Amino acid sequence: MLSKEFHKTRREMYAKFIENNSIGVVFAGEEKDEAGDECYPFSVYRNFYYLTGYTKPNSIYMVYRINDKFNEMLFIERPEEVKERYEGKMLRPEEAKAEYGIDSVRYINELENIISWLMFTYDIKNLYVDIARLDMNMSLDAAQQFAKKVLDKYPFLSLKNTYHKIANMRSVKHREEIEAHRRACSITSDAVKHMLSHMKPGMTENQVEAYFDFVLKSNNCGHAFATIAASGPNSCVLHYSENSRKIEDGEMILFDLGASSDYYCADVSRTYPINGKFTDRQKQLYEIVLKGLEAAIAKTKPGQPKHLLQQVSKDVMAEELIKIGMIKKPEEINKYYLHGSGHFIGLYTHDVGNDEATLEEDMVFTLEPGLYFAEENIGIRIEDTILITKDGCEVLTDNIPKTVGEIEEFMQGK
Repeated sequence: MLSKEFHKTRREMYAKFIENNSIGVVFAGEEKDEAGDECYPFSVYRNFYYLTGYTKPNSIYMVYRINDKFNEMLFIERPEEVKERYEGKMLRPEEAKAEYGIDSVRYINELENIISWLMFTYDIKNLYVDIARLDMNMSLDAAQQFAKKVLDKYPFLSLKNTYHKIANMRSVKHREEIEAHRRACSITSDAVKHMLSHMKPGMTENQVEAYFDFVLKSNNCGHAFATIAASGPNSCVLHYSENSRKIEDGEMILFDLGASSDYYCADVSRTYPINGKFTDRQKQLYEIVLKGLEAAIAKTKPGQPKHLLQQVSKDVMAEELIKIGMIKKPEEINKYYLHGSGHFIGLYTHDVGNDEATLEEDMVFTLEPGLYFAEENIGIRIEDTILITKDGCEVLTDNIPKTVGEIEEFMQGK
């Protein structure tokens, strides 16, 4: 677990955004109904977790600054005897204060009375709300409904969004965050090797996947995202999800997977021959993608514009495809190159961060070039999770078999 001191320093950074005579709120999120009396597993809104460390639903972190004095409160659900009997003990305010280091903890049903008192007593001018909205046509979440309600009652308030400011904070990782990434990557490595040790022709994709899942569960880790285990023709479907096909001898299987530790993610793609031995054609195409990845990693360092690394991989792979006669001009690579090459990673697999940003020390992101040859039922993607260091980079997932030699040696020695 990340320390409460870590979350306290994040809140101190957040406090600097809040002007005088202002209120700010960040919501944890709500449980969502699945079917009958079942709810989907709750996943806390990551900006809320980043600031507080608290992971329970229906909670709100609120701050206010009046006359240059900053105050913070955590609002949590009031314990219910029946709910505790079914779901376990709920925290009381004094317990939450001690565990999370927030001096004032109140029950959630007190929020509106406190907002009303602040608005009546002080000349509040601004309401800061964390709003992450991918599409204007999406339904309003709890934070947006709250903002709408407050603005309906106090239309003179100025509404300000703190989402991008917190996102910028999250882009550069603290040492505790980096250690969480390291653990997620280490467990991912162990899980991939365990999977390879049991993989053989005739298994189904989900049978192979189960060996990966076992190691994650055994280490009290979750999945960073739903595993892709795509063999044969499925390897050319970028976000294939069924994972049910029987894998035939001589085929390759593309994996895109990762563990999550304390909500920090690993993201790895590897493409392996099911029988442990590449054919000449598989090796030829695989090494083209690997060269693209290695070229981009070699350019990865502070000061490098992140989005230009994709072109590095693309140029190298295009040159190699020209050499073997698959294309005649570099731009023809787009027939086989179908997605971007990498993303920031953190509390989400595809995490916050500006893709056109210049890389800085302690940023964490992925590189994932891929080529897809549907006419040959061969899709190849190779991806690593990478930490930017003072002078270059560290590949956090580098001990997962990646070269042809490493793969064949590991699988034949299993």
